[in-house]
Amino acid sequence: MKSFPLSQNLMRLARAFREAGHTLYAVGGMVRNPLLGLPVSDADVCSAMRPDGVKALCEKEGFGCFPKGAAFGTLDLVAGCGAAREKFEYACFRSESYGRGGAHRPERVAYSDSLEQDAFRRDFTINAIYLDILESRVVDPTGGMADLQRKRVRATSPDPGLIMGDDALRILRMARFAAQLGFTIDPATMDAARAHARGLLDISPERIWEELTKLLLADARYGAGRESLLYGLEALQACGAYETMLPELAACAGVAQKAQYHAYDVLGHSLRATAVAPPALSIRLAMLLHDVGKPVSLAQSGSMHGHELSGAELADAALRRLRCPNALRREVMTLVRWHMYDLKGEARECKVRRRFVELGRDIAHKLCDVREADVHGSGLWEGPVPTAERWRDILSQMEREGAPFTEGELACTGDDIAAWLSIRPGARIGEIKRALLMHCKPGDNTGEKLRALARDMQRGSACDN
Repeated sequence: MKSFPLSQNLMRLARAFREAGHTLYAVGGMVRNPLLGLPVSDADVCSAMRPDGVKALCEKEGFGCFPKGAAFGTLDLVAGCGAAREKFEYACFRSESYGRGGAHRPERVAYSDSLEQDAFRRDFTINAIYLDILESRVVDPTGGMADLQRKRVRATSPDPGLIMGDDALRILRMARFAAQLGFTIDPATMDAARAHARGLLDISPERIWEELTKLLLADARYGAGRESLLYGLEALQACGAYETMLPELAACAGVAQKAQYHAYDVLGHSLRATAVAPPALSIRLAMLLHDVGKPVSLAQSGSMHGHELSGAELADAALRRLRCPNALRREVMTLVRWHMYDLKGEARECKVRRRFVELGRDIAHKLCDVREADVHGSGLWEGPVPTAERWRDILSQMEREGAPFTEGELACTGDDIAAWLSIRPGARIGEIKRALLMHCKPGDNTGEKLRALARDMQRGSACDN
C-alpha cells in the first residue's frame, strides 16, 4: 500500500465532512505523485457537498473558506496561519458543458453527486484518481492506475476528441505532463490533439504562456530528463500546436540547413537546442526562438546570414503576443540577437570584454550557455564547445580582476567626474561615465586611474581599447 502524505489539518477536515454526511477525496497530483514516488505540490480535494454547505462547515469548524471560481464550485479552504498555514483547493463534483471552439471555460456547470461523473469530465486518467482520505482507499473510475504503470498520458473519455475539443489548453497540458513525468502519449489522445489544435486560437495568451513556460522547465520539475522534455516539445510539433501559438517557430519546419553544420532542419534543431540548454526560462525561450529569423532571411536574401537580427524582431513579436513579462522578453531578445556573435572565436579578447560589459554580467554568462546549447543541438557535436569555453575563461578573468560590468561598479560617481573636469552636471558626464565603463582594462578601476582617463577623454584622446 502506498503511503500518502496527509496532514493533520486535512484529516480534521475530512472528519468534519464525514460528520456532515460526505466523503472528502484527494485528487490529481495529490494522489498521482505519491503513487509515482514523487513529491506533492498541489492540494486538490473534492466531494459531493455543495459550496454553500462547505462554507457553513468551514465556519463551524474554524477553517477559512474563500471563493476561487464561483461558477465552478471551487473554493480555497485554509487551515492554520503563518508558517503552519495550509491551503486546499476544493471542487464540488460536477459535470461541464462547453460551447463550440476550445475556449477553456465551460458554458454550463452542473453540480453532481457522482464521483464517476466528475472523473470523466477531467482531462487525463492519471489526474482522475481519487483517494478517500479517511479510509486511504483509492478510487479509479477511468483506469488511471493502469496508465501510471504504463507511463502513459491518456484522455479520460473513450472519445478523446471530446476532451481536446472542449478545452484546447489540454493539448499543452498533455505535452507538459508527458515531459514532466517521462510518459508517452496515448496515440488516440495525440490524434485528438492534432484534430483540435486550432482550438488554441480560443485560448487566452496568458493561459498559453503559463503552460508553455511550465513545459519549457518540465524536466526540472521531477528530474525526468532532457529526452523527456524533447518528447514534449516534439509532441506539440506533431499535433500542429506551434502553427497556432508560435507560427514563427512553425515556419522553421522543413527548412534545411547545411549538412556539415546541422543534422536537422531548423525546427528540429531549435527543439533539440532547447532541450539541451540549462533549465533557465530565458535561456530555454531563447533557444526555442533563436533561429526563427532563418526562414525570413532565406526568403529575402537567399541565405541565412543575419538571421539573428530578424530573429530578435520575430522573437519580440511572439513574446509580446504571449504576454511575456517585459524584462524577460528583453533578455530573450538580447540572447537571440547575439547568439551568432564571434561564431568562430576569432574576436580579440579586448573586443569580447567590451561586448560582455555592454551586455552585462548575467547576459554574458547566459550567452555562453546559449552558444553551447546551439552547438550541441546541431546533432553533430558533443563535449566542450571552444567558443563557449573561451568566453567563460574571459568572464572568469574579468571577475577575478574586478572589472566593472555596470556604471555603479565604477570607483567613481558623476559628482567625482564633475569635480575632476570642472564641468557642470549634464549629459557629458553620462557620456564619460559610460566610456569609462567600456574601457574595462585590468586594474584601471581606481579613482586615480579613472580621473586620468576622464581627463584624457575630455581632451578628446580616449584610450583605444
